[in-house]
Amino acid sequence: MTAFEDLLTWRESSTSGEAIGAALEAADRLPVAARDLLATAERIVITGAGSSYYLAQAVAAVARPVLRRSVIAAPLSELILRPEGVLAEAASAGHANREPVVIISRSGSTSEAIDVVERMRATGRPTVAVTCRADSPLAALADVTLVSPEGDERAIVMTRSFASMLALLLRVVASVGDDGSLAADLGRLPRHWHEATAAADIGRRLGGSDWSRIVVLGGGPALGIAMEWGLKLTETSQVPTNAYEPLEFRHGPVSVCEPGMLVVGLIGGPGAPDEVAVVEQAARLGASTWLIARDQGETQGSTGEVSLVGGGLDPSARLPLLVHPAHALALSLALTRGRDPDAPRHLSQVVILGED
Repeated sequence: MTAFEDLLTWRESSTSGEAIGAALEAADRLPVAARDLLATAERIVITGAGSSYYLAQAVAAVARPVLRRSVIAAPLSELILRPEGVLAEAASAGHANREPVVIISRSGSTSEAIDVVERMRATGRPTVAVTCRADSPLAALADVTLVSPEGDERAIVMTRSFASMLALLLRVVASVGDDGSLAADLGRLPRHWHEATAAADIGRRLGGSDWSRIVVLGGGPALGIAMEWGLKLTETSQVPTNAYEPLEFRHGPVSVCEPGMLVVGLIGGPGAPDEVAVVEQAARLGASTWLIARDQGETQGSTGEVSLVGGGLDPSARLPLLVHPAHALALSLALTRGRDPDAPRHLSQVVILGED
């Protein structure tokens, strides 16, 4: 079995800090065409598949209050199979021009991403590609392309690609929305990378236990990050994992709490006291807990593991730092369960429909 430090996936995740910094610099060179396209939009659709869809959820949740307009996230498949449920009715080509579609794909080669960009071009909707490969088919077809210059990777599951494309898009949102405070906090992300690595150390240790189930809680934009945690844990270790908005966890799912399971809370912002209370309820019901908060003030009453990540940063700005600890937990747990996280079963790096 490969040692933890020798895992390709871990080595690439561990370089996420540098990839985030490079992505932020790339966002500062945002093409005028991209800024104008997003600034004049009446409504923006952000789409992706798998991890890219969860990334889209996080960005859309941040963008709505910053841009003060409708920004929605949808899976690529919905734009293919049920576009009428996602896109605003286009009475004219002029209206379609005011609803750009942002398509996220690490490889830029996923078949659904190519299908969607071609369909959007046919309806007159402008497209923005967000990818790690500037020479990909998606990049060639989109009207505007944003590239994470150091986000590409060889690992099957997304690691630094997710964190860096997230940072890039958040910086773009801050720029288009003229949110100087968010932009400044994003610029400070590289200085907080050591906090993500410290949290990853705890994740690696927790992964040494073979949990029967893991639940990840995240509210607002952090819900998309919680979903990404769940996907990483599922695809690498195959442990049963679910993600919920914290207070929604009380409405039924809390029944799964018992000894031998782990509840992770991605906490930060004005809802922190209520969200911590949910995590503590899970602890009283027998679950082990891990709270990832911004600062000590948000952890009052916590009795389990605690990590402080993104102290002093806007809750949205810290989001890219929350991904690396997930990889540490997922990869460590995979090794504990006898899995090879560099070669998760049934998976390939690029999904091409029609291929087994």
